[in-house]
Amino acid sequence: MFDKISLEKLKEDESKVVFEKDKSYLLAYPEFLQYFKDIDVITRHHLVIGIHFTYGWMPTIFNFRKDETEFDNVVAILNKVKQGSWLTAEELDLLRTCFNNSLVGVSKLLHFINPENYAIWDSRVYRYIKGKDAWQHQIHDYDTYLAYLQFCKGIISQPAFQPLHQSMMNKVGYEITALRSLELIMFKNGTASRADNIIDSNA
Repeated sequence: MFDKISLEKLKEDESKVVFEKDKSYLLAYPEFLQYFKDIDVITRHHLVIGIHFTYGWMPTIFNFRKDETEFDNVVAILNKVKQGSWLTAEELDLLRTCFNNSLVGVSKLLHFINPENYAIWDSRVYRYIKGKDAWQHQIHDYDTYLAYLQFCKGIISQPAFQPLHQSMMNKVGYEITALRSLELIMFKNGTASRADNIIDSNA
């Protein structure tokens, strides 16, 4: 799936990245990260606030899809993420079914909690990687998302990616993880389509 994405392609595409109308987007991002960074242990309170500000970056209003009996399990999973654990497909499934049935929304929340381990995943990133639009079952496939994370880890571990990372930090104007730099390069070069709002939210 990822064989077409080379460091040379990423270098070329990074040079095209500009932020002209992204002021609110760039302003919100470090604040979302800081919210979870300041928390020692995630509780239901933080879960409710965190998923709602995450959906400020989504095309639909948030609605819990599970009753509160699952909240303790969800909170436990999110604390595992904060502590650096990798999630299983089964854990991702619980989060997705609780959070608007959207793996895209889940990926954003996971990134805000642990930006070193989890990259944001959406239809624009998928389009960049595959060169075509995603069907809903593709964008919400857990194995694809987990493979994407491994691919990203492989790219950012290469010394040749570090100049791209530094350039992206210069462009956004503050420190971000290498994982965020890579995802932003793909996102900004992935071109949006009319179907993105439907596919990314699945709501």
